[in-house]
Amino acid sequence: MNATELIATNLTDFINMSSDEHDDHDHTDTNIAKAVTMVILFIISMGSGLIPLLLARFFNWSDPNRDPRTNLIVSSLLSFGGGALLCTTFLHLLPEIEENILELQNENLLPKWEFSITNLLMGIGFFIIYLVEELVHRYLRKHQKKQLHAQDAFIRGLSARDSLKNATLRHERENKESKNGIITVSTADLIDNEHIDHSHQHSCHQHQHSHQHDHHNHSHIPAIDGDDLIVSSIRGLLIVLALSVHELFEGLAVGLEHEPQNVWYMFGSVSAHKVVIAFCIGVELMVHKTQSWLMIVYIFIYAIVSPLGIGIGIWISNGTGSDSFIIASVILQGLASGTLLYVIFFEILSKNKEGIWQYVAVVVGYFLMFGFKFIAGHSHSHSHEIVDNEIDDHDHDH
Repeated sequence: MNATELIATNLTDFINMSSDEHDDHDHTDTNIAKAVTMVILFIISMGSGLIPLLLARFFNWSDPNRDPRTNLIVSSLLSFGGGALLCTTFLHLLPEIEENILELQNENLLPKWEFSITNLLMGIGFFIIYLVEELVHRYLRKHQKKQLHAQDAFIRGLSARDSLKNATLRHERENKESKNGIITVSTADLIDNEHIDHSHQHSCHQHQHSHQHDHHNHSHIPAIDGDDLIVSSIRGLLIVLALSVHELFEGLAVGLEHEPQNVWYMFGSVSAHKVVIAFCIGVELMVHKTQSWLMIVYIFIYAIVSPLGIGIGIWISNGTGSDSFIIASVILQGLASGTLLYVIFFEILSKNKEGIWQYVAVVVGYFLMFGFKFIAGHSHSHSHEIVDNEIDDHDHDH
């Protein structure tokens, strides 16, 4: 090997080494960017979701004697959240599911059917939450009947004891009357009647006091407010879980990016609508009087799933992921869309009737989310190219 060839070989090795070092440097920068976005996304989502709780305490929205204008504000916020979820479901979630399913079908990871798998999954998710709510209501109604029967038995027991006590007193008076002859029959009857009336009033007053005391301590099952609290808590959990599946996939798209600038670009588009939806979830939970600690837990679950998705995206991009996870994510997204559909139409829009103001709030929420979707449209189309390429790369590795 002459000197020229030796120099050329060394130069090539130097260039390759520099390229590898540059790739490692870019990979490190990308991972740092992803880690930072995980922390920021969690903080802003958690903060946005807890804002309605702070507003409720500041304006005393839980006071039953609050200003009617406050009721209008709360209902409008809930309708605003319904409009935002409506746009998220039809213009954001469903198109993404359809696109991902088509990609999986093209890769022969899902079967090709003549009907839309997206609509099938949405219908299944709809009926799942429908069944869950019916089962919960059925359990509560059965539990309520048992408590009512127990209450009736308690009342009958009081009446029986009062009757036995009155009969015993009457018998004792008759014995005294026969021995002493002092008390006349009419007077004895009057005393008995007065005692019976007094005893009956005392018994009723005692039972009424017991009922009020039980109700005050929320131990009286027929109080419907407690049952509604259970139903609203379960419904809130279902809303959070449904949206969390989608946000997990959003975080996955961020985690699959290969360039730092693309990571930040995707972060902007994801965080823009995630913050709004977190606020809407907080409003929904607050309006349905979810307990504060439970509300914090729900918001925490929603806030943590996107950073978790970013971490899973990093895991997949390093070649340790699997196609089965991607398939499961798409299927869960489809089921989640049906869950949101039920919540929007049957639990938000149908139960809040505030006239034209409700309509305005729904429209504002819808088109605000549409604006975020329109602005972030380019970044989402770019992210799907990355996800598709990741599926292709994973298939080639196999």
